[in-house]
Amino acid sequence: MSLLVLRAWLRDWRRRPLQRLLTLVGVIIGVAVVLAVDLANQSAQRAFDRSMDEVAGAATHQVLGPASGFDEAFYRELRMAGWRDTAPIVEGPARLSDGSTIYVLGVDPLAEGPFRGAASDIGDAPVQRLVTEPGTILPPAGWFRDSGRAHESRVTLEAAGGAREVTVIDRAVERDQADAATDEGGGSLWVTDIATAQGLLDRLGRLDRIDVRLTDAEVDMLAEALPAELELVPVESRGQAARELAQAFRTNLTAMSLLALLIAAFLIYNTQTFAVLRRREVIASLRLVGVGRRAIFGVVLLEALLVGVIGTLLGALLGIALAQVLVAQVAQTVTDHFFAVAVTGVTPRPLALGAVFLLGVGLSLLAALAPAWEAARAGGTGRGGLEGLARRWAAWLAVLSIALLLAGGGVIVTGAGALVGGFVALFLLIAGVVLLLPWVLVWTLRGLAALVRGVTLPRIAVRSLERSLSRSAPATSALTLALAAAIGVAVMVGSFRGSVEQWLGQALTSDLYVVPAAPASARGGARLPEDWTADLVARSGAVSVSTGSSQEVVSERGLVNLYVVRPHANWLDYLPLLESTVAREALGERLATEDAVLVTEPFAAHHDVRPGDRLSLAVPGGQRPFEVLGIYRDYGNPSGTVLMTQAAFVRAGMPPDGVGSFGLRLPAGVDVEAVVERLEAWLAEQDRPALVTRPGDIEQESMAIFDRTFAITHLLRVITLVVAFIAILGALMALQMERAREFATLRSLGLLPGGVRSLVVLQGGVLGTFAALAAIPLGLGMGWLLIEVINREAFGWGMDLRLPWDEVVETVLLGIGAAFLASAIPAWRMARMRLVPALREVP
Repeated sequence: MSLLVLRAWLRDWRRRPLQRLLTLVGVIIGVAVVLAVDLANQSAQRAFDRSMDEVAGAATHQVLGPASGFDEAFYRELRMAGWRDTAPIVEGPARLSDGSTIYVLGVDPLAEGPFRGAASDIGDAPVQRLVTEPGTILPPAGWFRDSGRAHESRVTLEAAGGAREVTVIDRAVERDQADAATDEGGGSLWVTDIATAQGLLDRLGRLDRIDVRLTDAEVDMLAEALPAELELVPVESRGQAARELAQAFRTNLTAMSLLALLIAAFLIYNTQTFAVLRRREVIASLRLVGVGRRAIFGVVLLEALLVGVIGTLLGALLGIALAQVLVAQVAQTVTDHFFAVAVTGVTPRPLALGAVFLLGVGLSLLAALAPAWEAARAGGTGRGGLEGLARRWAAWLAVLSIALLLAGGGVIVTGAGALVGGFVALFLLIAGVVLLLPWVLVWTLRGLAALVRGVTLPRIAVRSLERSLSRSAPATSALTLALAAAIGVAVMVGSFRGSVEQWLGQALTSDLYVVPAAPASARGGARLPEDWTADLVARSGAVSVSTGSSQEVVSERGLVNLYVVRPHANWLDYLPLLESTVAREALGERLATEDAVLVTEPFAAHHDVRPGDRLSLAVPGGQRPFEVLGIYRDYGNPSGTVLMTQAAFVRAGMPPDGVGSFGLRLPAGVDVEAVVERLEAWLAEQDRPALVTRPGDIEQESMAIFDRTFAITHLLRVITLVVAFIAILGALMALQMERAREFATLRSLGLLPGGVRSLVVLQGGVLGTFAALAAIPLGLGMGWLLIEVINREAFGWGMDLRLPWDEVVETVLLGIGAAFLASAIPAWRMARMRLVPALREVP
């Protein structure tokens, strides 16, 4: 009997393959997106962790100094004093000619044995060549495979020291190994000797850090022996903030990908419900020959299981392919904001594949529970009982939706759960609105029916939709959710972009900037001589010159980014100050004459710092406490920044060792192009490579990084809309086939094929318009949550809420257009249907 039931039920797969195909496509896309984002995230995470671990090696602590480095003579003194487990390091980012970012690690091969495998093979040929041949470097093994470059090729690297050619050495060739492809990805850590790295990174005679291995008893001994400008910090304190922020970015992507799978669940529900309705004669016949309710329930779930298994397997294959596209985007975002990583491939993990298999199959079964229960309960009672039940459920679901919305509001108000709580509130909001939609749709359709009373065709269309709530409501919910997600992302990205553009306009207060000729990622550690100030003024006629320098310093809250500025006179007029303990007019004097600082919004959020707190920082002369006078808006560093005036920084009498950039304000009416030509001619004669850049160029580079960051979010939005389009297409096809007898009756009464087409298209338009209008408040609410709750918790950034009405209108029109387009196929089929077989159908 079980085999007979299964054969009778699955016969429909051969008769109507399009319905099964639409269901499979929804599952495939939903599973593929979730798996692709997970694989891309994990691949980027492994590359990030691997690079961070390779940089840190087996050290327990690191000796750090100013951003410009410290004298390499201290390393010799340390070794002479008996500290043998030490290794000097010069490090920093560089850029290849193809634009990709790498990380240069300069080491002393003779001291690297206890610390890093990358350069610890003492006596090995590649390491010997690093020591004996200047300008040689060891790329990761996988780089030769991915780039197609040969052993001993000449490669140009652009870093803080300018553009220089180096010779790339292939470890495998030097060791006579046949297979060089031992690295998981292209890699980003390039190892060279100290002297070569010092030239590349503009660190001649200086070190960035010294790696040490210490026991607990030795930590305090070494810390006390260090001079005032150097600090001993645990290895784990470096990179921890970057790890947390990168994880928050990946969490955002994962949440977006789950929306596609949620919409796919609506599609499965639509298809399974229609499958039950269309087979009501089969159900009745099976019940007459003695098939029990459990068997009917089981066969519906078995069909959903088959759909879930097939769709999940195909989705996994597509997800692996899609991950290859997404991983480069995720890795580039991590490189732009956190740390240089390079990963060119993904490695599917059994655990991830197993998890996504359970997710896809489990969601398919969950979406089919209600149709399976209805099939077992209703048997052959027809559609009327189901629709009556759907209307009763709509009222109860409306009550439940109010409870969910209140719960979500409670999470937001109390701030429970931090970032996770923000996502919980988001999904409670989504669930509450989605459950409310069927009830709203019922009353909307009734209102429309009253408005078109006396107009036959529209009234028939609206009343038909109301009587098919079990079909129209899930399709409308799927489209509403997809459009709302698109609007929410548009609000978030538009608000963020507008805020960044406004901030850049406030932050870039000079007419020209002189910066080191290095990649943007390497400029933080590059320095220019401060005594250039007089020459720059003489050749440009500048009326004011500002300087700024970034460096990592030690604080009681770990390593922090310190920005030391010698500003223009009216710099505070342009600073986007959010909070302050003093009036803006008195702020400048206190920052210059007292031990006081400002902090950025992300810094305050990540370190729980408020105006009036004190922050201990390592500056020339040792650790000093500084009062936090205020918080200002800044999007330059997601980890946060502490701003200090140069006067406060050098109060102990030690001038800064170079500056990171010069800002020149020119007299009104001056020929800027002529000034640029004079400055560039003078800079070409200097021994420090530098370039002149305009505020517009800096803004363009910053916005390019911004667009790369959110490109993957736009891709996920498009994929979600595709799934929603498939859902509403399947729903309309099912709805029209289910109403075939009604359309045949109308045709028999004189309705022409064109009238049938108009009727079907009108129904699609009504559903699409309702979904688009319902998506506006939900999308705006999602955008507000993303801005004010989730992104604040994840990154600490505050944004000015901006409503991109052009994109909102575009999304609404896209939803309505998708509904009209989805109705084209069922309209064409209904207009061409055969009347006699349709009239003979039992309702």
